[in-house]
Amino acid sequence: MATSKQNIKHLNSSNNEGLYRGLDFQNNHINARKIDSTKMLLELQKGEFSPKEAWFVKDEENNEYVVVPESVLKGIILTIKKAYEDKLKVEIERDIIIHTPIDFDDVKAVANTKLEKYRKSDGTLPKIDTRSFVNQIKKEYPNLFFNIDEYFRKQKSNGDS
Repeated sequence: MATSKQNIKHLNSSNNEGLYRGLDFQNNHINARKIDSTKMLLELQKGEFSPKEAWFVKDEENNEYVVVPESVLKGIILTIKKAYEDKLKVEIERDIIIHTPIDFDDVKAVANTKLEKYRKSDGTLPKIDTRSFVNQIKKEYPNLFFNIDEYFRKQKSNGDS
């Protein structure tokens, strides 16, 4: 695969469990009070300061905010990127099946190779119209797909003889 695995880190639940626990349990509640135009006083109401957990902050106007550690935010972003990529691959598989491949795995291999050419320098994939993507593969590699019209023409001509 053309993607360097160093750029995409897989989330290990045992390593990040504490990072996400703070989002689930909302342990750390903080009140924010404005001191002047450039200063806010943060007062811990519940929980403790932890650089591995989120802070749930409420200001004087009852606006609520969540402050998350950078490592948690990066983990969330990686999860979203991975979910998008998985969704994209499933949609491509669906569209390959719609076009009746002779050998699904061969078409999938071609699709994966072409898909990697779209990968951006940051390791992500752009939004892709999967139907057009698979249509293009079918045009470039017609031998990988059944030609249903041709098949029925042959059946009809064989039946007429």
